[in-house]
Amino acid sequence: MKLAAIAAVLGLALAQAFIIGRVELTFDEAYYALWARWPQAGYFDHPPLVAWTIAASQALFGRGEFGVRALFWLMGASLPALTAWIGWRLFADATTAAAAALIFVGAPLIAGAPLATPDTPLVFFWTLALAGLAEVYRGRPWAWGLVGLAAGAAGLAKMTAGFLAFGVALALAATPSLRRQWRRPGPWLAAALALAVLSPFLAWNATHGFATFLKQGGRLEVRAFAPHYLAEFVATQLLLFNPLSAAAALYAAGRLRAAPSEPVRLLLASLAPALGYFVLHALHDRVQGNWPAPLYPALALLAARATRQMRWPAPAAAALGLTLVAAAYAHLATGRPALGPSDPFLRIGGWRGLSAQVFAVAKTRHAGFVLAQGYAATSLLSFYGPPSPPVAQAGEPERWTFRPPLALGGEGLAFGAPGFAVALGRLYPDVKPLQILRRRVGGVELEPYVLFSVSGAAR
Repeated sequence: MKLAAIAAVLGLALAQAFIIGRVELTFDEAYYALWARWPQAGYFDHPPLVAWTIAASQALFGRGEFGVRALFWLMGASLPALTAWIGWRLFADATTAAAAALIFVGAPLIAGAPLATPDTPLVFFWTLALAGLAEVYRGRPWAWGLVGLAAGAAGLAKMTAGFLAFGVALALAATPSLRRQWRRPGPWLAAALALAVLSPFLAWNATHGFATFLKQGGRLEVRAFAPHYLAEFVATQLLLFNPLSAAAALYAAGRLRAAPSEPVRLLLASLAPALGYFVLHALHDRVQGNWPAPLYPALALLAARATRQMRWPAPAAAALGLTLVAAAYAHLATGRPALGPSDPFLRIGGWRGLSAQVFAVAKTRHAGFVLAQGYAATSLLSFYGPPSPPVAQAGEPERWTFRPPLALGGEGLAFGAPGFAVALGRLYPDVKPLQILRRRVGGVELEPYVLFSVSGAAR
């Protein structure tokens, strides 16, 4: 099983390295890449680590798609080994460690690990904090420093990391040999280090009306009771974690419930706060499929531990998951087989060509700016277009406080859906449609956009 785990981990990492430079950015990645041009200590939508990581990655690997994603790929590629290390330290069992790595790489959601989004550093630092807690359990109090630094970095990635702090506290309470830690300086040092790491982001929010907290806190609003979201959440996670791995995890829950060992208690406690919140959230609103990703390493460890006497679950789960991932990667890279307009992957791509058309018209007409509809189009046109003329979004000024203000008067272009003309008419005295452009991916013609000329003083 050890050789199978090594082969699976290396194979997935190489496939990801191949694909990340051959697929256009998603609109969220392009948005975060735009943040990286003006690194700040905080942003409206998320904490700053995603932008800092993109800026560092581009400095090391270039400004293309590979450069944007390279450091995220390295983080994701290290996670199976880090998960295996935790398994070995907690259970002192190489078979459990190897099985956990196989189950982890068998999760189809892991295919998205190289994407330049906040989730990859969140999962990486969350897992690193769990590794530090495993070292504390093995009698190494210095590892509290690792727990604190990693937890703080996870908080700089995404505010979901708040559940990690509760998970660590619950693990201390639920694990008998760790309860004495409350009387020692380690946990308090970890909390102080985490706050120190988070302090630039907290200070930024304090001077910006706590914009990120208000934006993300809006998700906590309780809406009408809608339990169908819970069924959707369960079904989605069964697929994204891998049906075979999920079956092993459910088996683990039944088998380990009767007399859980201390390492099992530690892992279950680390999961409980976040998992409990996701279940409650799913009773009134959708839980996005990527939200539980930080829980996957601990779930993989629990499933591996419960099935360690059974040789087939981990390799079978890895084989199923990696087959699905390989098919998705091959389709992304080649467009084969052609699935037509129903292809879900058609959401990605086509913006390099679309941007070339937009900026060719901008050059011909000597446009001073391009005004785009929505942050997605603004970000993708900015990434795939030249530095000049600048691209700005119409509306949502709170998203763009990190960027110097742009002059949007005089002659310019506007880009958006056909209905964008109504909003433009409220902004400019002279608005004229120039041509209809369509996004094209792999020969498939997709949604239309209208390119407008706008002129006059912006209202």
